[in-house]
Amino acid sequence: MRAIIQRFPVLTFVLLTLLYQFVVVGVVWSRLPVDAHINDDDISHMIFRFRVFGPLVFAVGLTAYLEGWAGVQTLFGGFLKWKVPPQWYAFAISWKFLFTWAGIGFLAIMGIREWPGLFVENMIGGDWSTGKALLSNMGFIVGIAFVEETAWMKFSVTRLQDRMAALPACLLVGCGWALWYLPMLLIEEGTPDGYPTPVFMLSMVCLTILLGWTYNMTRSGTVLLVMQIISNCAFFLIPVLPTFWGLDPSYINAFVGVNFVSALAISLIYGWRELGTRPRATWSESHAEVLERAKGSGKTERIPAH
Repeated sequence: MRAIIQRFPVLTFVLLTLLYQFVVVGVVWSRLPVDAHINDDDISHMIFRFRVFGPLVFAVGLTAYLEGWAGVQTLFGGFLKWKVPPQWYAFAISWKFLFTWAGIGFLAIMGIREWPGLFVENMIGGDWSTGKALLSNMGFIVGIAFVEETAWMKFSVTRLQDRMAALPACLLVGCGWALWYLPMLLIEEGTPDGYPTPVFMLSMVCLTILLGWTYNMTRSGTVLLVMQIISNCAFFLIPVLPTFWGLDPSYINAFVGVNFVSALAISLIYGWRELGTRPRATWSESHAEVLERAKGSGKTERIPAH
C-alpha cells in the first residue's frame, strides 16, 4: 500500500478527497427534508461547513505518512517565503477585481448588459449589511484559502510538476479541484445560485493555471494565500453573481471568460512546460531545501526522500 501511495500521491489524495466530499455532502443532503435549506438544520449546517477542511487533513496525513516531519515542513514552507517584489502583492490584491471589471466592462461596451456598478450596495454606507456579512465570514474565508493553497497547490501541483510539465499538472489538479465542488453544485448548496456548472468548473481549472503560474514565478505560498482570500471576498463586493440579477449568469460568465483568456495568455507567453520564467516549482526542490536545513542544523533523524 505504501509503495502505491508513494508512486501516486496526488491521485491518492484526489480520490480520498472526492470520496470524502461526496459522502459528507450525500449524508447532509439525505438529512434535509424536501425543499429544506441547509441552514434549517444546525447539525447538517455544521457538518457541511467544516467538511471544507477535509483536503487539508488528507494532504497533511499523506505527507506525514510518506515523508515524516520534514514533509510537513515542506508542505507549509511556502508560507515562509513572503519576501517577493511588491508588484506580486499588488497583483494578488487586485486580480479578481480587475478580471471581473474587465468582463462586465466588455458586456457594457458591447451593449449586451448594462454596467452594474463597481461595488454592491451597502458595502460602505447604507445599512452596511454587505460589509458586516463579509466581516462575519472572514475567518472562514481565510481558513478556506489556507486549505486550498496547501492541499491543491502545494501538495498536488508541485508534486505533479515533479513528473510532468506545468500546464498538464495544473490542468489535472484543476479538474480534481473542480470535481470537489461537483456534489455541492448538484444539490445547489455551498456554491452561488445560478452559476452554470460547466462555467464554474472551467473557472476552477483556469484559477489553478493562474495560481500555478504565480507560484512558479514567486515560490511564495503567502502570495497565493492573499490571492485566494481576495478571490473568496470579491464576489461579496462586486455585483456579478447571478443572484443579483434574477439568476442571469451573464456577468459571471464574462468574468470566467476573462479568466480563461488569462490562462490561455499565460500558457502562450510563459510556455506550457514551465508556466514561468524559470524552472517550475517542484515538491522535490522544496523538500531538498528542508532536508538541507535539517542537515545544517545537525538533526540526525532519518527522513525519507520523495
